[in-house]
Amino acid sequence: MGILLLLLSTLMWSFVSILVKAASFSLDSYTITFLRFALGVIFLILFVWISKRKINISWKSKWIWFGALGKMINYLFENYGVSVGYAYEQILITPFLTIFMLLFSIFLFKEKGTVLSWIAVALCISGVFVISWNGLPLSEFLEFDLFLMCIFAFSAFGASFHFVSQKILIDKMSAIDLNLSIFLWCSIITTLPVPFQFEQTGEFSGISILAIAILGLITGISFIIYAKALQRVSFLLAAILGNTSVLFTLFWSWLFYDEPITLYVMSGSLLFLIGISLLSLPGAKIADKSSNETTDEKDLCHESDK
Repeated sequence: MGILLLLLSTLMWSFVSILVKAASFSLDSYTITFLRFALGVIFLILFVWISKRKINISWKSKWIWFGALGKMINYLFENYGVSVGYAYEQILITPFLTIFMLLFSIFLFKEKGTVLSWIAVALCISGVFVISWNGLPLSEFLEFDLFLMCIFAFSAFGASFHFVSQKILIDKMSAIDLNLSIFLWCSIITTLPVPFQFEQTGEFSGISILAIAILGLITGISFIIYAKALQRVSFLLAAILGNTSVLFTLFWSWLFYDEPITLYVMSGSLLFLIGISLLSLPGAKIADKSSNETTDEKDLCHESDK
């Protein structure tokens, strides 16, 4: 059952880029961001209501606001990058996120990186470069693809702030209350510019409306499924299977949009999949400098939704 839940959450995450792409044919990226938050909150409240839990909204901790700011940056840049580029390029967020979380582990949580963890980061960086380059002439790469790489790097940086807030607050409140609070404030804040930012980029269709609804469902529910999966399977298995969403994303992008998945893209994906998998090995565990205890850096990335 745990593996099935893990595969379900992985599949949900793998569909995000093609759903954002479908929604971008009708709406601008900013409005898509707002709807992802707003619908995610609605689905979360429905889940809490069905579960007969009490709704608890928090706002006093500064880390709630740091988490909300990070998640807004994450979605704003992710949605923009997918809207103007290929859907498969969203996979660049994963290795960038791994790099940022390792840095946060070392400089914020005072943990010590190992040689293997730095090798993993080097592989992730190499994979990002190969995918972004994609065999293009240097002038064309610097003109647009380098720009997109920076867009997804900013998205990953925002996501890392969200995950840091999860790490700090998870012992003080439940994952549901934590994310419901963060997504609620995100939806309220992003509501304000909507009347000025709203742009209809094309005719509304059943596909675009369905895509937006599913994005809200994934935003609100996927982390709950993932949390339940972690209770039933080992973290190593969760880390490895979770990272296969990259491969699914590539497949969906090719299947639905006929995007060019070249040998460069496949090679770069393989490089950072190896790098991310290395962080799951015992030799890549990060030691706490103050207590000499070991904590897997990947725990920071997987305590909540993607």
